[in-house]
Amino acid sequence: MHPADIKSALEKSGGSQIEIARTCKVSDVAVNHVIYGRSTSRKIANAIANKTGIPLTRLWPGRYDKQAEA
Repeated sequence: MHPADIKSALEKSGGSQIEIARTCKVSDVAVNHVIYGRSTSRKIANAIANKTGIPLTRLWPGRYDKQAEA
């Protein structure tokens, strides 16, 4: 998905990058970097997927395998 779509999905779910950062105990910049594909973090990606209800394979096609959704 496009980063703007990921951010929008996060907002629509009532979440924010700051909330994800606090949950994962990382900076909001780290969350932003994952959303924009500048870095990877399965922990952050899973938190975003859980909050939005969108599978990792749809949020970031080709980046995370289907086993990561379990």
